Amino acid sequence: MFVLLELKKSMRILKENGLFIVVTLTCFLLYILRFEHGHITIDLSSHLNYFRFQADAFLQGHLNLGDTPSREDLVQYNHLYYIYWPPVPALVYMPLVSVFGNQLPDAFINSLFATLNVWSIMKIISIVNRHYNCSLKTQHVAMLGLFWGLGTVHFYMAREGTVWYVSQIMAQSFLLLAIYCFMAIQKKYTRLLIAGFFFACAAYTRNHFVLTLPFFIAIEWSKEAKFNVKKFVFQNWIFILPFLCFSLANAWYNYARFGNYFENGLKYHLMSDFFSNVFKKFGYFSLHYFPHNLYTEVFHWPTLTSVFPFINRDPEGFGFMWGSPFYFLIIPALFLWFKNKNDKHEIARFAMVKGSMLSAFLMAVIIFSIMGTGWVQFCARYTLDFQFFLVLILVLMWPFVSKIKLIKPIALILILLSVIIQSIGAQYLI
Repeated sequence: MFVLLELKKSMRILKENGLFIVVTLTCFLLYILRFEHGHITIDLSSHLNYFRFQADAFLQGHLNLGDTPSREDLVQYNHLYYIYWPPVPALVYMPLVSVFGNQLPDAFINSLFATLNVWSIMKIISIVNRHYNCSLKTQHVAMLGLFWGLGTVHFYMAREGTVWYVSQIMAQSFLLLAIYCFMAIQKKYTRLLIAGFFFACAAYTRNHFVLTLPFFIAIEWSKEAKFNVKKFVFQNWIFILPFLCFSLANAWYNYARFGNYFENGLKYHLMSDFFSNVFKKFGYFSLHYFPHNLYTEVFHWPTLTSVFPFINRDPEGFGFMWGSPFYFLIIPALFLWFKNKNDKHEIARFAMVKGSMLSAFLMAVIIFSIMGTGWVQFCARYTLDFQFFLVLILVLMWPFVSKIKLIKPIALILILLSVIIQSIGAQYLI
């Protein structure tokens, strides 16, 4: 009897992971393959990825960059050149540069991290599905993985190897690994330390990822009927320890370069003339940018044309919900949450929804207050930073949303439409 139960369990795991593997490999192949003039190739060239040059600088014992193919978007201080991006991706590149040299296939490496993201998304959703009874079947989770991999801006960003895309994709990898470890590892202190390490890596790849902390608090909140913040801090201090260590190291890194613990180099940013005037007037972060960025990155309709590929290039992009229309299901999901938020039987589920909403909101406020929308781009690439939490809200609210008439075929159509739109962007508009 025991053998039969174990065999049945193994078959279930194999079936689930088998479908996830198919989705992951499909995304990987579409990330690395290029279809041009009837030929299929793989891009193994080096791109404008300053993290490689920073890794090389670290290996040579200095902080400033050496010769780079471009000075675009760098920082110039005391006649030396630096990056303003946090340094974790450069640390990741150090062993690669030390073994293979400075000419690396940036797009291919970025695709590997992007493929990890697709796998991680499905594994996290599976855990959430089990823990919070979200009524999703394995094929539903796989479809969400396919949506994330091919139906969001993650698709075209995974195919590029420049510093801007590498930063975002790698930050997602670290965040998803942090969430997975936080939810999946059983040993408490091991769980907190490993998850905390990846959380710190995410925050020091893209600093505003520190604002995802409410989601981790929500995970613990969902486990206790009477949540106590002081108790949470006392029991989970190990989680934040790596972040504190990274913060101290980053402060030294800033001081060693610019003589200021809190200066990352933006003050000395070599930006284009398009941004320099507004930077002098409003700075890099300002609520002045918020209305324009909110409109452009969420609501702005893409410029359509009658000629293939039917969407015109727009350097500022357009609203992410038009690029990934599956996200329109967020509207009924949030409406149903508001309608049922006082349901005492759904405390755990709604704690997770609140944590997802708060993390997404805080990150969106920062993103929409940044000078610029992610120039040059397809759709709205900055919004990828918080889109994972929108997916989780849909997962958590699915037991309610699924009761809407015809919602399942509508959801499938919206996912397929998202994939078609993002495929156009990935193949023809980037």
